[in-house]
Amino acid sequence: MVRILAREVLRGQPTTATTDVDEAHAKIAELFCSHELAPRTRTSSVDMKLRSLHRGDVGIEFLDYGADVRIEPEGLQDFHLVQIPLAGHASMQVGADIVDSSPRLATVPPIDRPFSMSWDGGSPHLIVYVRRTALERVAEQLYGDSAVDLGYGMDLSGAAGRAFLRSVVELHDDMISEPASSAPAFVQGLLADSMVSRLLMAMEPPGGEAGDAGSESRLVRECRELLEKHAFEELTVPDIAECLGVSVRTLQTALRAETGATPSELLRSIRLDRAREMLLEASPRERSVTAVAELCGFTHQGRFSALYLKAFGELPSESLRR
Repeated sequence: MVRILAREVLRGQPTTATTDVDEAHAKIAELFCSHELAPRTRTSSVDMKLRSLHRGDVGIEFLDYGADVRIEPEGLQDFHLVQIPLAGHASMQVGADIVDSSPRLATVPPIDRPFSMSWDGGSPHLIVYVRRTALERVAEQLYGDSAVDLGYGMDLSGAAGRAFLRSVVELHDDMISEPASSAPAFVQGLLADSMVSRLLMAMEPPGGEAGDAGSESRLVRECRELLEKHAFEELTVPDIAECLGVSVRTLQTALRAETGATPSELLRSIRLDRAREMLLEASPRERSVTAVAELCGFTHQGRFSALYLKAFGELPSESLRR
């Protein structure tokens, strides 16, 4: 998968920062649309960081609320968004459909239906903005019909999702480059259209099977959320089942049927993803592979290295040196 670090998104661009919920609400309403914003915990503050850059019909935003929040927009209407968590977890509800997003699954809010979102603290997002008219123009060129029916989730781990991410990175890097080194105007247009084309090709229609987190049962979704939130804690399968209010057998059966994994395998996968994030962000002078492995719940260094190599095709030490 294409790895995007939060600190690299719109690097060098001005950052709007605030801890005041009302100010955060006003900034986001000005950028996107009217909405309700409320912390989901007892605290009445956030730690919002926002960077934004638009060029023509497209834009890229970095948004981190720094707290658990609930967001209820009034409607997008004239633009589309692809919301990509760079870490952590968020969710979006559209009617009865729920999309649980992560660095492997982006949410794509509808423009013609009400929806609500919940973002966990520690889930900075890269948001891709596309004006509705631009998406319809590219859809007409691709399919001969501008009336495309987008789904609500985009699988970023598949070939089409990875291609979309690469096109976003290419567009992003050109947008933040110095004016003298950025691409000519006609190439800028090609970069934007290529990204929009990749977006369309990576989407699944509502109710589609591939990459549609809404197709998972409520139990499996809640299990993923629990493991994401408590990945670094000492968790046993009976602990997980008890927290979810089901028997160990029920939990194991549901996970095996829907994900092909056991609860322990799913937890290990989440811990490996967290370890990779930490290794890619760390400096070899400041943190060791052993320290990262221990923080992520791996006590046997050799076993951790073997699992990491199998999952990502490189040793932990190679990721740390990037």
